Amino acid sequence: RIERARARIQQRSAELARSNADLEQFAYVASHDLSEPLRKVTNFCQLLERQYADQLDDKARQYMAFMVDGAKRMQALINDLLDFSRVGRSTERFVPVDLTRPLARAVTNLDEPIAQAHADIEHGDLPTIPGDPTLLTALLQNLVGNAVKYRDPDRPLKICVSAEQQGDHIVLTVDDNGIGIDPKY
Repeated sequence: RIERARARIQQRSAELARSNADLEQFAYVASHDLSEPLRKVTNFCQLLERQYADQLDDKARQYMAFMVDGAKRMQALINDLLDFSRVGRSTERFVPVDLTRPLARAVTNLDEPIAQAHADIEHGDLPTIPGDPTLLTALLQNLVGNAVKYRDPDRPLKICVSAEQQGDHIVLTVDDNGIGIDPKY
């Protein structure tokens, strides 16, 4: 029975490795296929701006800048998705990450909901830690996004991100004045 169980584990490990390789290949192809239309949007916006600069008013230039910025942010998200598809459980690829950077990216990615909620986001001194910038951005984006999503509509939303050294660990806290979570959860 032990040999059969070991053989099943090896078979499933091989299937998982194949599946992960397929997923990485799919993410690469998808990122390439999604990147091309974004490049076209960016290039045509820039071409319009160059060729018709004298005919565009400030509002039109601002709209063009919004489109180019949105396309660049979408490209960054696609690149992050590709990076995420390659992430394993290993810490070999960890790099020093100043937590203010993934927080800034998360806030930029959520700029519209944050503006609609009139949220005030503060942070203290955040450390540089070993990690994956994409995963840390996703983590902070989810936490800040949840604070925005589950806010108390009767008061201004305040979100505070802080970090505290506790022994060998850093405890990262995202605190808000929203509706809260039942302590048992």
